[in-house]
Formats: sequence, structure tokens, C-alpha cells
Amino acid sequence: MMRSIAFIMFTIAVVALLLKLGWWQMSRANEKQQLQSQVTTRQQTVLVDLANLPLQPLWHSITIEGEFDNSRPILLDNQLYRGRPGYHLYLPFVSQQQRVLVNLGWIAAPPYRNILPTLPTFDGRQIITGVVAPAQQLLQFKPDNADNQWPLRVQNIELIWLTQQLQQPLLPWIIQISASSPIALTQTWQPVVMGPKKHYGYAMQWFLLAIAVVFMSLLWLRREQAV
Repeated sequence: MMRSIAFIMFTIAVVALLLKLGWWQMSRANEKQQLQSQVTTRQQTVLVDLANLPLQPLWHSITIEGEFDNSRPILLDNQLYRGRPGYHLYLPFVSQQQRVLVNLGWIAAPPYRNILPTLPTFDGRQIITGVVAPAQQLLQFKPDNADNQWPLRVQNIELIWLTQQLQQPLLPWIIQISASSPIALTQTWQPVVMGPKKHYGYAMQWFLLAIAVVFMSLLWLRREQAV
């Protein structure tokens, strides 16, 4: 009897956990749907003036004129493209006396870690188009170290920390350059990394697993009662 009660309690705990994971995936799917809708809606409005931005500029399209600071390149580490390691190249862009980081895209890494890639430079006045996006945050095991050497290789785009390294204020978001821009590098960035369909799929897997646990538990209890 005690064995059956313990088994039932264990089954309830496992099923509750599986259902919780399923509902969490459902909530993540809803969040991704809302984000996709927000991105689609806001990209229809093009920002052209850094001095007159909306309160929520994220995900708006943007077209501004200015100059790149080629002396302060930033390389976001651990970026894979078609199985090949590389970096995302960020450059400060000066427009209307303000600085904003621009993600120009992916560039391949040399075969040896101690060698950095040869970086392109963009001289003179430039007109860039892109999307206002949050800084990319990745899994990081230790903080980046400032060695005062440029290009600066980093694990994350931490704007407050990078402001200190640049010794210049940065806007609190980045510009993801448009793939159609003539100066854009290989583009691997996407606003929603995992779409809502995948989250719905994972939720269904957790729910089906919960049903399977209940079914197997009922079979075990029936077998116990028959003994």
C-alpha cells in the first residue's frame, strides 16, 4: 500500500513538472508571436533623426548619415556560419554628434585563435540603413578583459562596459545593418532566433510525455492490484 502511495505521489510530481514545462513553452511561443508582430509593425516606420527618436525606438527601420570610427572595431566572438567559426563586426558610427554601434555582419575567423581577421574599413561619409535592435546577449562564462588593444574581441555586446572602453557615450541599442546595404558583410542576424512554431512543438512534446507518464503509471498500478 505504502509503495503504491509513494509511486502515485512521485507520478503526480513528474506530471506537474512536465505540464509546467509545457505551459512555459506555450508562454514563450506567445511572447515570440507578439515580438514578431511588433517587429513587423515598427519596421514600417523609418527613423531618420537621432535627435528626435520615439520613446521606444527598438525594431524601427532607420536611415542615418555619418562616419564610421574605423579605429575602434569590436569583434563579437563565437559566431558560426554554415559550421565555420567567425565574428560579428561592430563599428561605432558617429551621426549628429552621437555614437551608435553598427553590426555590419559576419566575418570568418582565421584558422588560429591568436590571429585576428583582416577587417574592412569604411572611409568618408556613409548613409546606412538598418533596424534598431537590442544588443545581443550570449552565454558568457567570464567577463571580458580590457587590454586596450583594438580590434576588441568580446563575448557579449555590453554597451555600458564598451562605453568605458571607447571613452565615448553610446546609444543604448545597436543598428543591425540591412542586408541590402552595399557595405553589409554576410548577414546571419535575425530578430527572433527561435520562432513560435518551435516553442509550440516543444510544448506538445512535454504534454504528450505527461500523458505517457500517466498512462504507464495506470498500467503499473493495475498490475500491482492484480498481484
